[in-house]
Amino acid sequence: MDKGNKPRDWIDILAKLLPGAGAIIAGILIPLVIHINSEKNRNNQLYAEIVSKREISDSELRAKMFENLIKSFFSNVPHQTSNIERITLLRLIALNFHEFFDLKPLFEELETQLKDNEIEKLRGIASEIIGKQEAQLSSVNEGMVYEETLYEGWENGKMIPPGEKKPYKGHRLGIEIVEIGENDNYAKLSVKDIPEGKDVGDNVNVKFKLGYYDLPFIDNTKLFNSTRFAIILKKILKDEHGKKAINIKIIFFPESYMTSRDRPYLDEMLGQLMKSKS
Repeated sequence: MDKGNKPRDWIDILAKLLPGAGAIIAGILIPLVIHINSEKNRNNQLYAEIVSKREISDSELRAKMFENLIKSFFSNVPHQTSNIERITLLRLIALNFHEFFDLKPLFEELETQLKDNEIEKLRGIASEIIGKQEAQLSSVNEGMVYEETLYEGWENGKMIPPGEKKPYKGHRLGIEIVEIGENDNYAKLSVKDIPEGKDVGDNVNVKFKLGYYDLPFIDNTKLFNSTRFAIILKKILKDEHGKKAINIKIIFFPESYMTSRDRPYLDEMLGQLMKSKS
């Protein structure tokens, strides 16, 4: 055999073998890829079902707990529960369900039946719940928090963010204290949207009553560009001249914000789905 033809012979042999080898490899790999993808889809479906069942189980447990607590709170048997017991029951309701319900009516109704020291305890519970919600909203991406002390009257109104600071997404709020309650239990506010430069979206001009039981998850206002703001009453003050003022916190946060109770389920599911695709 001519040695000069050896490379060509090898090329001819490979040319004959490759189509058959390619068909064999394809015959092995294609079913394998289909099998792997099917397994991933089954795993994703199974995980989604597990998370869904866990949510249903959690919801059913909370529903029973809520029903029992509410029945105890609104007991029709005279003198069955003392004021302290009802305060404790409301605290249990608030700690477990403050993300789902507006608890303000329960707090306000119970306050009318309490003595001064008991009212202080009740407001402390509301402050505890508001603090939890404030902490969550304060940590939101694209959120901003400001704390201010304001006196009554339009001449004492303030812009939030203040003029020396950057506006929030091109907007500021003009906040004026219209009235502070005689019993120091509420304040009436007027809030206006003040856009920087040209108008961006719809302007907001709202008036509302702010009390110690307004929860920011529930008591917030749609502002602009899928944004909301909440105002928290921290304290009603008096200066050395007896003039009243209020200390408040203003929180801006995205309208799409999801509470911490919902977020773990979604984040966990998305994380698993992303892992399965990698």
